[in-house]
Amino acid sequence: MRQTTASNLALALVVLAWPLAYFGVMSQLGDYAPSTPRAVIEANSHRSTIILLAGLLCLFSSLWLSGYSFAGAKIRSVVAAIACVAPMAIVILALWQ
Repeated sequence: MRQTTASNLALALVVLAWPLAYFGVMSQLGDYAPSTPRAVIEANSHRSTIILLAGLLCLFSSLWLSGYSFAGAKIRSVVAAIACVAPMAIVILALWQ
């Protein structure tokens, strides 16, 4: 794979990864109604976990691709790496305050 293609793919994966990770986390928050069957709760939990893991896989793949493509497309690979790490750093700093 060419490095310019890898950097473009890294940017596309970042755009895909954050909504998946956000949905995976947020869909696990909250309580179900007491009358909700246990099978429905488990199915929703499994679905949320799979979506979260897909988002994390996209983030890690994007970081790897941005490192791989750094020599060929410096700006795009740095933008992809920052787009992977910056939202996480902002959340950590906001929680630390």
